Amino acid sequence: MAWVAGDQLQGEKYTVEKELGRGRFGITYLVRNRNGDRQVIKTLNDDLLNSLNQSERERLKTMFLREVLKLQKCKHKYIVEVVDSFEEADRLCLVMEYVYGVSLADRRQQILSEQEALRYIQQIGEALIVVHENRLIHRDVHPGNIFLRVREEQPEAVLIDFGLALDFDHILTTNRTKETSEGFTPPELYAQSIPSGAYSDIYSLAATLYVLLTGKIPVSALKRKIDKARLVEPKNLNNLVSDRTNRAILTGMKLDFKQRPQSMREWLDSLGLTGETPEPVSTVSSNTNSNWERNIQFWGVVIAAIAVFVSLLAAIPSWIPIFNPSNQPSQSPSSSSTKTP
Repeated sequence: MAWVAGDQLQGEKYTVEKELGRGRFGITYLVRNRNGDRQVIKTLNDDLLNSLNQSERERLKTMFLREVLKLQKCKHKYIVEVVDSFEEADRLCLVMEYVYGVSLADRRQQILSEQEALRYIQQIGEALIVVHENRLIHRDVHPGNIFLRVREEQPEAVLIDFGLALDFDHILTTNRTKETSEGFTPPELYAQSIPSGAYSDIYSLAATLYVLLTGKIPVSALKRKIDKARLVEPKNLNNLVSDRTNRAILTGMKLDFKQRPQSMREWLDSLGLTGETPEPVSTVSSNTNSNWERNIQFWGVVIAAIAVFVSLLAAIPSWIPIFNPSNQPSQSPSSSSTKTP
């Protein structure tokens, strides 16, 4: 039975405000803790639990707890924080921070500049590197699972919803098509016989970049594979997309996972995102740079003038006779600086 507004969990530690959404595996709730802070609780879907026998439930519980421990190690400023886990009325629950902001899906109709899009992609890519280092695959990277929050007056991307990161094995993956996000899911996640890996999240993140730069959701991997549908190059939809970014997107969305980069770092490198997260260019920063250059030029002139003045001072003794030793009468051989008594 699903929880409703007002339900209290863990001895009034959490109070349910409302249900945020549900999928095949889980249900998400918005709650408040004792301090009045909003948080998110994810728990397993009742329909799923009711479809399992007792042995399968116990196995699911073991796997859930094991994966929760891994998720709690995924500490990164661009990953939603997992803060707690518990069991309530035979339901396993995961508590995460509540991210205030809008998702990139809410901005899908707004085509972003390449610089801004790459900024968000690098942030999420760096977050996914941490996920992969903990031997997890997110499996559901798409604009709806990337939120923008403002920190220090700059928007930054945050990766949320790790519901599909829990690898529930063959027992719970008999119908993977229900787990997929149209246009963002790689072909290997539709099949049980093909292993998933970092390259699976690369496909999804490349598809996300495709949307940010074109405003269009790419054709699904299944249609490409089965119906031979053509993936339109992003550059054909937005001629401002650079050749390098265009190539990186197409390579990241190869149907054969072996032809994609095998690590997120490798794919980010192909986009030229090897250093710090690129900062957006603004009028303020441009003016600042311009003023800085003018200051450099001004002080260059001042320093040069000082150098000329010092040179003139050094030359004065050679112009005035009293300072010029060559114009003084020479001393006689008997003269000496020391007087004899």
